[in-house]
Amino acid sequence: MFKKAFKRMYMKNMFDVIVIGVGSMGLSALSALAKRGAKVLGIEQFGLSHEKGSHSGQTRIVRKAYFEHENYVPLLKSAYKGWDEIAEEVEKKLFHEVGLEYYGEREHEVIDGVVNSANKYSIPIDLQSSNSCHPNFKLPKEFVSLTEPEAGFVLADETIKAYGEVAKKHGAILKTNEKVLNWEVKNERVEVRTNENIYYAEKLIITAGAYIKELIPQHSEVLKVTRQLLAWIKPKDPTQFKLGNFPCWVIAEKGFPGIFYGFPILPSGKFGGTGLLKVAHHYHGEEIDTPMLFGFSERDEVEKLTSIINTYIPEALGEMISVTPCMYTCTKDDHFVIDHLPEYEQRVTIATGFSGHGFKFVPVVGEILSDLALEGETDHPIDFLNMNRFA
Repeated sequence: MFKKAFKRMYMKNMFDVIVIGVGSMGLSALSALAKRGAKVLGIEQFGLSHEKGSHSGQTRIVRKAYFEHENYVPLLKSAYKGWDEIAEEVEKKLFHEVGLEYYGEREHEVIDGVVNSANKYSIPIDLQSSNSCHPNFKLPKEFVSLTEPEAGFVLADETIKAYGEVAKKHGAILKTNEKVLNWEVKNERVEVRTNENIYYAEKLIITAGAYIKELIPQHSEVLKVTRQLLAWIKPKDPTQFKLGNFPCWVIAEKGFPGIFYGFPILPSGKFGGTGLLKVAHHYHGEEIDTPMLFGFSERDEVEKLTSIINTYIPEALGEMISVTPCMYTCTKDDHFVIDHLPEYEQRVTIATGFSGHGFKFVPVVGEILSDLALEGETDHPIDFLNMNRFA
């Protein structure tokens, strides 16, 4: 009788694929797997939407003319199709194609990278002098103004909810507020032990964001976690900066790493909006241990962002309402890792290092991870994202 009870429990806890970490990438993978008929389990140590990871902050920029690396553009074209598909399935618009303004010197690597990607992949852009900038921006004459009309923003929290809804609709099981203690491959199965139970699977996907280092300690040296700060501002005249009156924007400022960026104000009660202007600096922030996420001083970041806004968008200056943190998980070369862990013969797949520019890829990453878990390979061009480059 004991053997029968154990067998029933084992079969109940046995899955085709287990996904550890069900933020944006994990939920997209769960959704894709479940839609293909796989028996799947997602395990998340927090809730499905929370402030302790990398997906908080209301919005993310989506763009095709990729200055980081032109090899991302084919993946982005697939991601754009994916945004349409998830919107149709949940009957909710997640990606808003409102355009994106880039400002900087023509020779700046960001502006140059955008132009090169656009030229190679025939992505519509409009490159003009600084005189053509949006009227709320004050640009020096040596800057250019570059518009990417097919870019825009995606609603981050709403995306999490949407993929969670689709995953569950197609039969995925989600375990939230349950922490993975360890996992191992034995007897040609993956065993995942949590603070609540033990689960088994044919395949494992790890998409644990900033918490992945403790799950793959043998590869943690190629990753670092940094804290980024987002500023939320109430301008003196918010109507100038509301959706429809103000664009998504990027400023490539000489002398600063990365880019400064921001969004139009989303109205309170719509799209998860707060009625505040979101402004941030995309760069490598302070390296941290994940429990230190909320122990920070905002003074230096506020001074830097205030200076940038005063220089380029002076009418946006108003009351600084709050500064909130999020985390980047960065690889040594700032590019993603989407690959099998080499020591487990395609049984374990990881997706990590999304480094503050990964959210726009959520739909296609889910497809890729589903392919890698179920088929062992994918037709999507991800060779440049493999683990071998760090060997």
